[in-house]
Amino acid sequence: MLKAWKVLALAALVGFGAGIGGVFVGAAFTRPETHRDTLDAAVHRDLDLTPEQDRRLEAIEAGYATRKAALDAELRAAARDIAAAVAEDHAQSDRLTRAIDRFHNAMGQTQREAIAHVFEMRAVLDSDQQAQFDVIVREELLRGVDEE
Repeated sequence: MLKAWKVLALAALVGFGAGIGGVFVGAAFTRPETHRDTLDAAVHRDLDLTPEQDRRLEAIEAGYATRKAALDAELRAAARDIAAAVAEDHAQSDRLTRAIDRFHNAMGQTQREAIAHVFEMRAVLDSDQQAQFDVIVREELLRGVDEE
């Protein structure tokens, strides 16, 4: 019987480790600094923006940063719920399933917000800038993706 307990404990630890690893990987791909240091910086650096466009884009970026901060807080709260469920339930449970669903929903909303932000920024640009912007966005979306 002791052996079964050890196997269960090991499985719980492996599951917990995998869950935490997934949280950190997900967080790495959704950090606001990552987005701001790449897409937003490239837009300001590479496009010949008018002062009015620059002002409008700054306002859009500020609004996105606020929404993104709230979503990041939701991701962290969901990750804490996953950790608590794994640590306390020691098995797959309804509570763990709800926590995982909460995390996935927050991550999906984060991705939807990021895409909405891209289109909101694009609308401020003229047609020549939009063509350049589309190239920048494509490069950012494919960064780290293995294209075969």
